[in-house]
Amino acid sequence: MRRRAVSAQKGGVAKTTTVANLAAAWASQGRRVLVVDCDPQFDLTRALGVAPSAAPATMLEVLTGACSAADAIVHDVLPGVDLLAGHRSLRGLEVGLANEIKREEYLTRALADVDDYDELLIDCPPNLGLLTVNALFAAREVLLPVSMKDSAALQSAAEVRATVAVLAERDVEIAITAVIRTMVDRRRLAYRAIMESLDDLALPVADVEIPLTADFDNSIVVGCPLVAARPASAGAQAYIALADELRAPALGPAVAARAS
Repeated sequence: MRRRAVSAQKGGVAKTTTVANLAAAWASQGRRVLVVDCDPQFDLTRALGVAPSAAPATMLEVLTGACSAADAIVHDVLPGVDLLAGHRSLRGLEVGLANEIKREEYLTRALADVDDYDELLIDCPPNLGLLTVNALFAAREVLLPVSMKDSAALQSAAEVRATVAVLAERDVEIAITAVIRTMVDRRRLAYRAIMESLDDLALPVADVEIPLTADFDNSIVVGCPLVAARPASAGAQAYIALADELRAPALGPAVAARAS
């Protein structure tokens, strides 16, 4: 099972959109996918049309040991996609983890009994707190969305890179395997400025760009990823192409070694 965390230091960069649509794309290709919502805002859970109260349990119970991950899974939120739901009380749990021994390993241990999948995607909070560190530690592979209409997204990406570097210095085998350019409108000055600075990150960049389109916002409102709701749309086709690219060896171990 390939484990990946989708992380950004700030919100509004299409992090949750990327998790939901990559999951839908891989599932449409016959892969079994588990998505894990570690964000106290539980946007991924809502984007998949699920209320935390409707789940057998949430990541709050899983991380506190009140329920196993296997027993908390919401099955078939999309064909081939299962969900571990988020909960707003994860914010309080993060504070409680600060004084725990091996506090960065809670999610790794919680997911130890879940392995019957081809892909595991973790949606991180839009910060670099302990929940995000737990996600990075559990996944060991990081996808980094960068909004191409927000110059502050580059600083966010640099901060995620720095956190990954700190973990790597502690002998954790972890790497950013792809920067994903989201909210792309090549006519904007911001796009050109960010493109000129992207090389400074010294990270691998996925070839596929995700276009800026209101279709993504609309799909979140109805609780169904665009890849599942309108697979022929330009946005959905971009994520399907990205899913193919991320499965290819070029964005696998070789790139992970270069990024570490």
